[in-house]
Amino acid sequence: MQVSRGVDGRRVRGEQRRSELIKATLTVIERDGVAGVSHRVVAAEADVSVASITYHFPTLDALLTAALQSAAEDLAVELHGRGSELGPRPADELARLIEHSVVRRRGRTLALYELYLYAARRPELRETAAAWLEPLTEIARTFTADPQKAQLLVAALDGLLMQTLIGARDLDRADVAALIEVLK
Repeated sequence: MQVSRGVDGRRVRGEQRRSELIKATLTVIERDGVAGVSHRVVAAEADVSVASITYHFPTLDALLTAALQSAAEDLAVELHGRGSELGPRPADELARLIEHSVVRRRGRTLALYELYLYAARRPELRETAAAWLEPLTEIARTFTADPQKAQLLVAALDGLLMQTLIGARDLDRADVAALIEVLK
């Protein structure tokens, strides 16, 4: 007699719960920053027991690491292929993408930067954090064939995003166009 090996429902539910907890963690980071993350706060956000979180993520570091990995993967998926979709006025499209990040998705962008900086203190997370630069670099490569200039464009855009997020400057589409011209 052959035993049928279907999908393990417990494993599927466990992965679904982990995903829900990561989503709740990102919501907390958007609202309160990384410093606001605790098992208790995430449990309240996800409407689950603290024991449920500590079962899946025994430490806050494990929870924040999973949130960083998830955020990096989501950003990569979102940005993948955007370079080929920039249209006839790529500088305008890129400026719109940046504007979208700092206006419509401000909380999410703040959360991403907090996690990005969290990785600066955790050498084991740097590769994951750096992975989300690749889709941005892909977009930058549509403006220049020089790999160094593409990396510099991403670094400059990071700076523009950060300065806009902290209120040190207003987002100016002309800045994006000028930056692209300088780095062509």
